[in-house]
Amino acid sequence: MTDFSCKDSNDSPTWGLVDLFAWKLLPQRFGGGIAYIQRFKDAWVQHNKILIRTAATRYKMPPELLAGVCWIEVGGDPNFIDRVAFEVRSFDWSGPAWVDRNLTITNTPAKTSFGSVSIQLRTAAETMKLDPSEMSTAQLRNLASCLQKDVFNIEVVARHLRQLLDHDGLQKNPPLLTMEQIQIVGARYNRGIGLPLDAIKKNTSYGDFIVKLWTRVTSLLK
Repeated sequence: MTDFSCKDSNDSPTWGLVDLFAWKLLPQRFGGGIAYIQRFKDAWVQHNKILIRTAATRYKMPPELLAGVCWIEVGGDPNFIDRVAFEVRSFDWSGPAWVDRNLTITNTPAKTSFGSVSIQLRTAAETMKLDPSEMSTAQLRNLASCLQKDVFNIEVVARHLRQLLDHDGLQKNPPLLTMEQIQIVGARYNRGIGLPLDAIKKNTSYGDFIVKLWTRVTSLLK
């Protein structure tokens, strides 16, 4: 099924150009800088805590794992940048097939990331048991639009984390996970399923950061 239906974004905080300006250019003594984006991340997770807890329960994982991924991913580039990138790539990959194979200069449209909790269209499609290579530009655009709705976005990310846990056979007693397992699945989210487990274990920095965030997101989920 590629005719997606998705709900509204439940009025979550939205990151835009003003936020980017405050983060990058406004001195911290005036409320900008790193503290600014961290406050946004905190507010976003807190606003969506019920959705995060519900999705984590559905997919049998600690809510802090999902919340940690959300905290890391939200903020940064405004959403319109993703839309521009997608349209540029779609034009570049508009065929014919020989041109797409040999003369394109951008990544495929399916490699564009969307959503407050950033996830590639390709990954989102595969998470939903779809073949992104068989999806039309219109179908990818529809999926992108849904990923920009936080209810849909959180659901897909939670489902993807569930699949990553299963991929490495990490979870023996759901929803419990050790901190080492959190580090591994976090690294998988960041680095994908193409690498063997031994290679993932050599660099778990993304997962390490989720562990460092554990106490913070636990408080935000209350």
